[in-house]
Amino acid sequence: MLRLRYAVAIALAGSLLLGCRSGRSVLTIREIPNYDTRSPDHILFLHFRVAGKPGGNESVALVSARAANGRMKELYRPVEFPVQIKAMPRYATREGEREMFFEHPLYHAAEVSDPSGHIRREEVRTSEGNLLIRMPLHAGLNELELFSVTPEKGPVRIYTLSFN
Repeated sequence: MLRLRYAVAIALAGSLLLGCRSGRSVLTIREIPNYDTRSPDHILFLHFRVAGKPGGNESVALVSARAANGRMKELYRPVEFPVQIKAMPRYATREGEREMFFEHPLYHAAEVSDPSGHIRREEVRTSEGNLLIRMPLHAGLNELELFSVTPEKGPVRIYTLSFN
C-alpha cells in the first residue's frame, strides 16, 4: 500500500512538471450571455486571465464571455513591444482567418512619469494579468487559438478555445 502511494505521488509530480501543454476549453455560442439568435451580426467579448511567464509558460483561463449585437469597427491598435499575444480565429471554411495582436499582459511597455515630470517608456513585468479580446462572431467559427510571441521563441500556442 505504501509503495502504491509513492508511485501515485511520483506520477502526479511528473505530470505537473511536464504539464507545459496549452490549455483548452469549449464554449457553446448559444449559451453566451446577450447572444441574440435574431441578430445577423454579433461581437464577442472574451475576458482571459493570464499567469506565469511569457514565452509559452503561461497559464490561460477564460473568465467570461459576452456577446453584443452589431458590427465591429476595425480599431486595432498596433502592438510595438516585441512580446505579444497573437489570437487566431479558425473557421470551417478558412475564410476570415485574420491574426489579431495584443499587448502581452505579463510583459509590456508602459509610459511612466519620473519625479521631474518627464514621461518615458518602461518595461513592466507582472505575474498575472488580464486580456480582453473583442472580435466579430461570424458563422463557421470553430476555435480561437492564443499564441505567446517572444523574439527568442517566436509564436508558441498557449490556449485553444473551441466553439460549439
